[in-house]
Amino acid sequence: MPVDGSEEDGQHIMEKALNILLVGEGNFSFSVCLCDLSRGRFHITATCFEAEDKVCRQTLAWNNVQHLRERGAVVVFGVDATDLGGNELLANKPYDQIIFNFPHCGRKAGVKKNRDLLTKFFLSCSNVLSQEGDIHVALCKGQGGTPADQHLREWHNSWQVVAMAAKAGYILSAVVPFGTDQYNGYQCTGYRSQEKSFHVEGSLTHIFTRSLPLEMLKPLQLINRLTDVLLTTNVLDEEEIRAYRDVLERDVYHPTRILNKELVAFLEKSVPLRCLEDTFSLVCDTCSSSANCCHSVSENVPYFINAMNGDVCPKYSLNAELKQVGSNTFCTNHSSKQYVRPSLSYFTNDIIQRPDFIQGVMYSLNGLVFRKCLASQWNMPIYHEFMLLWGCESDKITEQMQMLRTTIDSAVAYVQTLIANNSQYSGKRKTETNIIFNGVLTFDSNLHTGNATEKISCTYGDHIIGHINALPQRKNGNANGLLEVTLNLDLLAMCLLHIPDWQMLWTPDDRFKQQFNPPQLRIFKLFSLYPPHYTHDVSFWVREGSIFDNQEFHLLAQRVSKGTIRDIQLMDTFQNVNTGQTSLCYRITYQSCDRALSYETASEMQLLLREELQNCFSVTLR
Repeated sequence: MPVDGSEEDGQHIMEKALNILLVGEGNFSFSVCLCDLSRGRFHITATCFEAEDKVCRQTLAWNNVQHLRERGAVVVFGVDATDLGGNELLANKPYDQIIFNFPHCGRKAGVKKNRDLLTKFFLSCSNVLSQEGDIHVALCKGQGGTPADQHLREWHNSWQVVAMAAKAGYILSAVVPFGTDQYNGYQCTGYRSQEKSFHVEGSLTHIFTRSLPLEMLKPLQLINRLTDVLLTTNVLDEEEIRAYRDVLERDVYHPTRILNKELVAFLEKSVPLRCLEDTFSLVCDTCSSSANCCHSVSENVPYFINAMNGDVCPKYSLNAELKQVGSNTFCTNHSSKQYVRPSLSYFTNDIIQRPDFIQGVMYSLNGLVFRKCLASQWNMPIYHEFMLLWGCESDKITEQMQMLRTTIDSAVAYVQTLIANNSQYSGKRKTETNIIFNGVLTFDSNLHTGNATEKISCTYGDHIIGHINALPQRKNGNANGLLEVTLNLDLLAMCLLHIPDWQMLWTPDDRFKQQFNPPQLRIFKLFSLYPPHYTHDVSFWVREGSIFDNQEFHLLAQRVSKGTIRDIQLMDTFQNVNTGQTSLCYRITYQSCDRALSYETASEMQLLLREELQNCFSVTLR
């Protein structure tokens, strides 16, 4: 059975490849097996490093060469696997698949030399591999250095094949057992440059595909566009807004859009429902009369656009608020400061004041919202929020609240059933976790005097995906109850579909969305397996009299790294009693869930972070 991926090695080759290049062939026995299995359906080019006059003196190898030529395969001698583009017979010929079985520098070459061999091989493949092609590298048990190995070797004793491929822009898309039973007659030779065979028991074939270029994440681009203090205006035109809102409007295969559609379809069968279009601005004015700006301010820290005072880093648009003003008190300042909307609930008052707002009808609204957060795989600086508003009579609010909780619980259970049914064909396990509502619902006796009742949190597993609020509603002098639901659609999609990183929801790689084509919710299958991660530490002194903003540091690190930071941990804090300075040490883990990230690139990001840390904060590097 495959280790990772839905196909065995031989099946993958037969089903996908049209034009196959084999490099580093010893006695050409693998090429013969593959040629016989293909039965002439594919064009096979078999190459080796040795010259033809040397190979012709080896009986088995030369017989295999003749066999290949008789069946129409091309055999090329003197081919260096680290310079495929340099061979005029191979250059400018796009191959759909390149196979390198058990690469080795020869004799007693150490781990470092073999890692270099892999790196140069992957770099060389870029010259002859088709855009949609893949690379197969078979390695002995434990050599790859991935969790797919049954016996995982120490880092210094493995070839770290995924990290070596990342240097050339490739990601690991599948790992399958090397199909020794399928290739009858295959005799692998060359162990320590001898006629001895490699130990192929437990060996694995690693399948690599091209990665998209490492660019700034789209949501970080949008945040930077909205909050850049150097721009004359932060208002996006309609074309720009559509470019960022396409996920829920046009992108029919995006799981968040599909989830939104299924939730709405279920709710429409349960209650009278009207879907509203998101025509509200992405940028809001502090304490504007049209927005309920004081709602949930303490939990959704907004991105402010124009800093009144304090530190501003122009290059990365770190618009820190005035240090003396806390996130839960900014509304008391009646300045013209603007912020990017942290929740759709800020527009609740606008909606209920509409002439066509009807009691007893549920209204739904979805759209992008923004919040400052610490860097992690589950914390999202931007996400799609799903809001429900349900006006009701005050004496029925308890009954309506219970009905609403039951309805949301049933809607999520319905989606879970869809996912389980759609995922069964691939053998994926069913989702069994049900949504859990935490908190006790209470109703304040001052419900109609302007105070909201206690908030109820909607929790899925360990993650809070939203809230239910009972709010006062004043319209035309009449006081009634209002139920408001806000759900993080992106986070709910991650939980239900087993998506491990929020950044995957914004990947431009078609391999993500194609998993949901036709538009159906299924358990997500990683297309970048075991992405390498790199850890760097940074230590610095905070200058005396200065306040170091931990959250702004996380924001800076995310932007400098183009969104490739998986985690930031404060490892140590130390205060010098003589100088009064405080020393901080952070550990930063770089990793990309969908694109190739090399050690060299991560190191460059770390150096840039150190540079910008000094430019944007009152610190001295250690």
